[in-house]
Amino acid sequence: MKQLTALKERLSTITSFFDTRHRLIYVDYPLHTNVGDLLINLGCEQFFDDHKLHIWKRYNYYDFPRQIGGITKDDIFLLHGGGNFGDIWFHFQSFRESILQRYPQNRIIFLPQSVHFRSKERLAASVRRMSEHQNLHVFARDFASLDLLQNAGLKCVSAVPDMAHSLAGVLKPTKEAAKNSKLRLMRRDQEASPCPETLSTNGIPIADWDHGTFSILRQLAHRVVVNTVKGIGRYGPPIDLHGLWYWHRDKMIRDGVDLFSVYETIITNRLHAMLLGLLLGRNVSAWDNNYGKLSSYYDSWLHDVPKVKFYRSISTEPQREAVAV
Repeated sequence: MKQLTALKERLSTITSFFDTRHRLIYVDYPLHTNVGDLLINLGCEQFFDDHKLHIWKRYNYYDFPRQIGGITKDDIFLLHGGGNFGDIWFHFQSFRESILQRYPQNRIIFLPQSVHFRSKERLAASVRRMSEHQNLHVFARDFASLDLLQNAGLKCVSAVPDMAHSLAGVLKPTKEAAKNSKLRLMRRDQEASPCPETLSTNGIPIADWDHGTFSILRQLAHRVVVNTVKGIGRYGPPIDLHGLWYWHRDKMIRDGVDLFSVYETIITNRLHAMLLGLLLGRNVSAWDNNYGKLSSYYDSWLHDVPKVKFYRSISTEPQREAVAV
């Protein structure tokens, strides 16, 4: 699909904001069953390979050290993108800002993020802390997020699409879709939103990333792998276990691809269910999470993609307007 290829090519802009010859430190790769975040991670690694970038070290939230041995002021941080920039998942935002404080001279790049603050005060405080770093650049994942940060006073910000677009032409369906088949994949967390009546047809299977995507054996394996990686990262010796986690990550992504492959249409309020469906060539019917993340992304990048239909839920519109104040 030419639109998805164009979005993948647009990601090349990122490399113009740092010296690609220097060592790179990739921080905050995700350790959970959210296939969307895993797709971002896989997309990052595909991007690194495509652009021949040298990743010197990789860290997750749990194994990031107080001081990185051997680091110099020329080393560059690439911080994992996604949808946790703001005060809903504030510990991730605090983690990013702590890296700014620890490494005031190093070039630091925030990879593409959707931005949402419920508190104007927290938004202002966060922008103030980011602005104090003289070598930072933030990539917003949509134009509403870009406007929000710029209006709050952040100057070192621009917009590019999600890193999962690096997987265009890489991910393929593993099975043939049944004719007229539909899957409804719906959020169950604090970003959940009700399904529009026009999409709430009875008899359609309902799932979420961690409800109906993985087998019991995969869930048991996840507990073992994630507890090992987190435990050693937090309490054990400084061992790089990203290889073990990536082995498990690839299996979870494969489960998500297998699930989506057998359906002709994906109905969802998850951003990366929308993107995964499109990457696999499926039809997508989407509506917003509870603060407008999907509509902002759709309006920014997907409005001309014929395989996606977007349903604007009246119940989410006031919350979306509140974000842009």
